[in-house]
Amino acid sequence: MHFRVGFNSVYHLTDLPSFVSGKYVVLFDPQGAYLPRVSAANPGKRIDFTGSSALSFYRDQFSPYCAFGCDMQSPFSGTLFRFPLRNADQAARSKLSRQAYSPEDISSMFVQLFEEGVLALLFLKSVLRIEMYLWDVGEPEPKKIHSCSVSSVSDDTVWHRQALVRLSKCLNTTAEMDAFTLDFLSERISGDEAKRQTERFYVVQTMAAASSRIGSFATTASKDYDIHLLPWASIAACISENSPNVIFNILCLLLLPQPPLSLSLSRAYTH
Repeated sequence: MHFRVGFNSVYHLTDLPSFVSGKYVVLFDPQGAYLPRVSAANPGKRIDFTGSSALSFYRDQFSPYCAFGCDMQSPFSGTLFRFPLRNADQAARSKLSRQAYSPEDISSMFVQLFEEGVLALLFLKSVLRIEMYLWDVGEPEPKKIHSCSVSSVSDDTVWHRQALVRLSKCLNTTAEMDAFTLDFLSERISGDEAKRQTERFYVVQTMAAASSRIGSFATTASKDYDIHLLPWASIAACISENSPNVIFNILCLLLLPQPPLSLSLSRAYTH
């Protein structure tokens, strides 16, 4: 998914998204309703928080970033996003969305994401873990409540998951096929107790040959219409004991504009 389209989806939840990365905090206010001296041409602010008193003056806005090693005083080696939930009063005035969200709504989304977490990780190329935390009022730090991760990650695992990146650089005269297994660990944490579940999937992925019908179509689309497609398909089957046999099929044509991005469609079958 294109980054701009992907990030814009946060406006379903919030009117004022922000993030911290390196030494900067960046805030977006497309309506010009919350930040001073913003406009349609410049609908946000970027602040070097290491050289300012932002944390002391606006503690209610920036203290939520003080987690996972970020202290809002020295540069942070990572990226943290903050999406203040749109309440009912804001929703009544918002030009972005009239949908309000409560903490209970987000808790429900967390449960849904956890239940689909392994499937979300299945075809990703770089992401190895999804973790969800809850930061209760009065607690010094957030506590992990859900986790889904690729187990026993090795160089071989990374090599297989990066197959699309390698094969997308050229279309060979013969079809390329790759098969491997992926193990996943899911954890649901309540207090000091954790319920764990392991699952194993067998993954087969392939790149069609340039001379194939679909490969020729991709070549024509690139030359004649400047539309860059890849004849790529990936299928996974759950081979764990006592688990439903789930097969996922990723549509074989991926749209890859420059810089390389991907757009895919999927279908699921349960037996």
